[in-house]
Amino acid sequence: MTRPYTGTKDGAAKGKRAGLEQFVIEVAKLSDGALWNNGTYVNRNMRGKDTLSVHATGRATDMSYRQVGKLGKPNGRVKALETLDILLANWKYLHIECVLDYFPGPHGRGWRCDRADWQDYQTKAITGAPGGDWLHIEIGPKFADDAAEYKTRFEHIRNGTVPPPKANA
Repeated sequence: MTRPYTGTKDGAAKGKRAGLEQFVIEVAKLSDGALWNNGTYVNRNMRGKDTLSVHATGRATDMSYRQVGKLGKPNGRVKALETLDILLANWKYLHIECVLDYFPGPHGRGWRCDRADWQDYQTKAITGAPGGDWLHIEIGPKFADDAAEYKTRFEHIRNGTVPPPKANA
């Protein structure tokens, strides 16, 4: 079952949103520090385009797996992909709408909630690909302002106590 993709339909936010900021903290914990916050809210257009970036909605994060000083871990991409598998296994529960992976050739890849599958880009689609050392992750608006909800949901994932989906959810 898929969900509609929000994109930038909700417009620019006034600043950082508590739910996304907690989401970032929880992903970093889930990855044991292999993924770290490389940027969330910034009111800007997509790189090289005249359309608003989802970062401007306060619902997008770039999480890097490169090792820089105390940030990241050796072989960070391996742990990042393991964490990504957990996130996407729980995409509905976490209201994940989009993931962009800038690393693989020829031009990166993208996962979206409206197809619930990966698409390998065969032409230039995302700036920074191939070879980028971060994942771009977007959440839906439902919990973008609710830090407590993300804290609880990640606790359920870590403890293996994710409740079954509700009918018509």
